[in-house]
Amino acid sequence: MNGRYQQRNQEDPLRELREEIEKKPITEFTDKEIFHRNGHASRVAKKADVSSVQLRKVFQEFKAIVDKLKKEKESDPNEAIERAMGRLYKLYAILEYQANRNVIKEYFKNYMFALFNNIENHKSIEAFEKAYDLLMAIVAYSKTKKS
Repeated sequence: MNGRYQQRNQEDPLRELREEIEKKPITEFTDKEIFHRNGHASRVAKKADVSSVQLRKVFQEFKAIVDKLKKEKESDPNEAIERAMGRLYKLYAILEYQANRNVIKEYFKNYMFALFNNIENHKSIEAFEKAYDLLMAIVAYSKTKKS
């Protein structure tokens, strides 16, 4: 059996957290739910088996999308959101590529897809900003997950 087959059939430690993201608009997550030491970000960081390098790559790509959105929103917010969505679709492809190369786990890719789908379903600057906060906190907590 190849590694990819085994990876697709592995236990999903992020299932419960992914389901939270699928059920509730990202804009309704409170700061406490995101940032608390027992909050969503902390639990993802503890359960996700993803290297800090790969996590930072995803975060940096997403940060670039949000930074550009913030610059463009002044002229036409709706158009800025649509352009940001176009850039977000590219991030889906990057994550799929990483999963296909076994650089990230399939369940982490699925969690990120659920987050991006949430943004798409609730298109707003606030949705991008809340997702940014969540990813930033996951990166921060990933540095302490071993402790």
